[in-house]
Amino acid sequence: MTGSGKTFTIANVIADLQRPTMVLAPNKTLAAQLYGEMKEFFPENAVEYFVSYYDYYQPEAYVPSSDTFIEKDASVNEHIEQMRLSATKALLERRDVVVVASVSAIYGLGDPDLYLKNDAASDGGNAD
Repeated sequence: MTGSGKTFTIANVIADLQRPTMVLAPNKTLAAQLYGEMKEFFPENAVEYFVSYYDYYQPEAYVPSSDTFIEKDASVNEHIEQMRLSATKALLERRDVVVVASVSAIYGLGDPDLYLKNDAASDGGNAD
């Protein structure tokens, strides 16, 4: 159901709590819609977009009837990958963060300490 005020309601809860928040959407399309709406509700906050960075993903597979193995194939969207990195960085550095994510994007995120270590190395060792 759309247009029912759910986004407005959750935006008010986020504003009242004043804590970093992750809003999960069932797919990329709804995540993009929520991202746009949250940016309007929170123009001064770090509203970030965190969805799967694959434009195309074919997992590896085995077809027993033909004894065929199909290799994994994927195409990564560089812009979305940068948005994911921005979301991660915002969560580590700020308290006014709203991350809008798709459910599938939250699996296998990695170690936050490793991210901080790599971020400090890319800044010449200045981890502010």
